[in-house]
Amino acid sequence: MYTGFLGVLVLSGFLFISCERQEIYDLFPLKVGNEFYYKYYKYRYTGISAYTNGTETWKVVSASAKGNSIIYRIERKLNATLKVAGQTIIISDSLQYFDISEDISSSTLSSSSMILFVEVSLKRYQNDSQIEIKQEGHGDMIGWSYLFKADSGLTKYTYYHPPNQITNETLSLDSIKILP
Repeated sequence: MYTGFLGVLVLSGFLFISCERQEIYDLFPLKVGNEFYYKYYKYRYTGISAYTNGTETWKVVSASAKGNSIIYRIERKLNATLKVAGQTIIISDSLQYFDISEDISSSTLSSSSMILFVEVSLKRYQNDSQIEIKQEGHGDMIGWSYLFKADSGLTKYTYYHPPNQITNETLSLDSIKILP
């Protein structure tokens, strides 16, 4: 009787460990009203050096369903100082818009929805709390890197464009406002 009880106890412990719930992380919290605040820096050389330094705010302004996708409209606001050829130009509330597409056709726990963001795609919900997607730049090859973290979205972006038109650009998450 004691051996049977011990066997059941060991088996129960094994099943508990193997059935342990894996954490699922949202790598890009896209909800209307969410805001992402970034530090922005860009250096560009095309015969004349230009430096842009400031802040960039992304706000999810709308979400609309189209077939098997949700299209999130992002308002991108830049406030910065541009220094070029000995002049200083103030950029104030420069607005642009872009879309992030989420394919929800395969949205289940085992196969989460895919996000298409600029030139990269990633699973929105993952077991990993962060993911980096990158292309190494060298010589004549453009390089870029995107770092996504759980419940924060894009936390760091870098871009390098060589050789005749040198551009280095970075975007680093400063803070985030997530609606409940």
